[in-house]
Amino acid sequence: MTTVSLEEQFLFDVRGCLLLEQVLTAQECTGYLNAISRLKERDYPDAWMQGLELPADTPAWAEPMPTFDRRKAAQIRFNGMIRLDPIFDSLIAHQRVVPYLQAFMGRPQLINTWCIEKYRGSATDTWHRGVQPTDYTVRDSAIRSRMLNVVFFLTDNGPEDGCMVAVPGSHKNNIDLDWGRYVNLEMPGSQAVTGKAGDVFLFSEAVVHNGLPKTTGGARTNLYYNYAAYDFNVMIYEPHNNYHFCLPPTIRERFSEEQKAMTRWMEYARHETGAP
Repeated sequence: MTTVSLEEQFLFDVRGCLLLEQVLTAQECTGYLNAISRLKERDYPDAWMQGLELPADTPAWAEPMPTFDRRKAAQIRFNGMIRLDPIFDSLIAHQRVVPYLQAFMGRPQLINTWCIEKYRGSATDTWHRGVQPTDYTVRDSAIRSRMLNVVFFLTDNGPEDGCMVAVPGSHKNNIDLDWGRYVNLEMPGSQAVTGKAGDVFLFSEAVVHNGLPKTTGGARTNLYYNYAAYDFNVMIYEPHNNYHFCLPPTIRERFSEEQKAMTRWMEYARHETGAP
């Protein structure tokens, strides 16, 4: 089992993020990419979305996410990877990643999984964060981020490939900017997050982050596994997307003991969508 060094803890506390190299093999990346290709050939009726009641002023970013999301030009997104193919179970409690989750969260719980695939012409997104800096603390040398994202690079993420971009250290910022004013690397302190297929970018969701436009050919494909602290109330975080967050017992019964431990909160949650 991987040991998180004191130097890595220091860097994560300073930056709010780490890049782990060669976590996945080329064969593993190919396996996941092939599975994603198969997903593109299926239909997704999303019956669970029928009957959802949202306030009339709900912004577009807060609307329910379809399983196969093609609303953005030159980009596709799959939501709820664990529901779609058992091959993605293997990343829930990956041996190279779990020690970092435990070191930076204590008792991490998986709350969401998705895939984003970008093509040439994919535009930038908006700067955002999943939780506030107050959700990141260090007490008695124990780092605790209430939400943490693990990004598995299935293809190379170069600076022109539509890679992620983040502001290291912003997980502790006390002065907010008007995020919408800044495009791409115009954001003060922003850095492109580059790496090779098989690398993993791990960051606190208190870090302000975004994605750059893609100007190269081919596809840039990443998997995202989002974790929250054991005491985080997932079911009220984005209740209209609980279908993707909370997995039914029929899926969890195939998990290993380690995977079940990382999804324990689901045993105490009640589905509000009426979907299985």
